[in-house]
Amino acid sequence: RPRGDRAIKGKIRRRLLVNALVDPDEAARHLPAGLRAHVIDGGTVVGCCLLDINSIRPASLPAAVGTRLRAAAHRVSVDWDDEMGATSVGVYVPIRHTDSRAARALGGRWFPGIHRRAAIALADDGRCLRWSVQPGDRSTEYGVRVSTSIASSSTSMPCEPIGGICVSASVGLSPDRHGVLEAARMEPDHRRVQQVEIDYLDSAFLARFTTAQPAPSYLMRDVDVTWSEVRGPRLAPTKALR
Repeated sequence: RPRGDRAIKGKIRRRLLVNALVDPDEAARHLPAGLRAHVIDGGTVVGCCLLDINSIRPASLPAAVGTRLRAAAHRVSVDWDDEMGATSVGVYVPIRHTDSRAARALGGRWFPGIHRRAAIALADDGRCLRWSVQPGDRSTEYGVRVSTSIASSSTSMPCEPIGGICVSASVGLSPDRHGVLEAARMEPDHRRVQQVEIDYLDSAFLARFTTAQPAPSYLMRDVDVTWSEVRGPRLAPTKALR
């Protein structure tokens, strides 16, 4: 059912993109029919997007009424054919976790994106960033722990192909409550990033991919962003990531 012009605004204080490069054939086995593993530099980018957001609220409301949330989205870079036969590129997000009750209540109902409950801890001293995501059912299936070193204060758009496709991806596809893909577009006011070194990573999601090799990872800070619903590919109902 179309949701009209519903949109969400917020300010991303931190967005950490932890990436790996996976054999495209292996990545494809984890995708619903109709989506293809997007290939770049001979592989497919798979990873976790960790978010710390302030002032998130319906776009029609002022920032003062917004709330804070932290979230984790597990992603696979994909492409698909749109209704005109052109190729679109985005990310497939089989599962999201958050510490926000509002996001869990409204996600997949008022706005695309089902979220599951998690305890999310974050520590940032300016030189090192530590995240911990513990799913609410205490399973480690999608748990994440990561520690990063921030090597430089300089920011820019990444010029290497993996970073370019990772940072520029705007459309996220995820299963709704009936298994049908729904889509949302993220429109940030800038895409400047800092490349970071991953000192420690424990991700059960990435561990599922036996061919995964570390790829450049990035940190974004202080980004005003709008999320809006867009039409996704019309595909048969899908199951969660195997």
